[in-house]
Amino acid sequence: MTYKTKRNILSRPLYMLLAVALCVGVVSRVNAAYYPTGGDLYYNGHLYLDSYFYWTSLGPWSISNPGYEHDLWVHNPNFFVSTCVSYTNLPSGYNDCPTAGIGDPNGPVFSFGSFDADAVSDSTYYWGAWEFYTHGSAGTTPFNLQGQENENTCLGLPTIWCMYATQTHNLITGWHMNWGGYPGIIDF
Repeated sequence: MTYKTKRNILSRPLYMLLAVALCVGVVSRVNAAYYPTGGDLYYNGHLYLDSYFYWTSLGPWSISNPGYEHDLWVHNPNFFVSTCVSYTNLPSGYNDCPTAGIGDPNGPVFSFGSFDADAVSDSTYYWGAWEFYTHGSAGTTPFNLQGQENENTCLGLPTIWCMYATQTHNLITGWHMNWGGYPGIIDF
């Protein structure tokens, strides 16, 4: 006589681990984002800012061949009165500071970005920085740090003058920069 019993497959440690891994994978894709999951912004109180950031689950992109920009929106145009230079270790990275103030009706947006957001990896720390040349008459200004998916409208030619927003998310909002203030870090 054969004896059959109903087995609980999840009672075996290996199968339990596999089930948890599959659930975590599903959950992480549900929480996927085109903007960084976490990071920070450092301001030295004068002419330098930098940001470290990462994605835990990248995407979904709304377009094919997306780009990404890390935007520092300075609300008062009299805070930094010149352009800047920006640096980044993003794949296919670019300095977008020359476009700041052009078509920015609510204050200049200083950026760095990637022409190839598909090359950005999950769980990798990326970095970018802004160096400004001169300060204006404003002693303080509100600002936003934004993550932005963008589209190259020049048929794929890698030029900063053709990168336009498709989606934007505020990473940091409600804070102020103070000229001559203490250096500080804000996490997001």
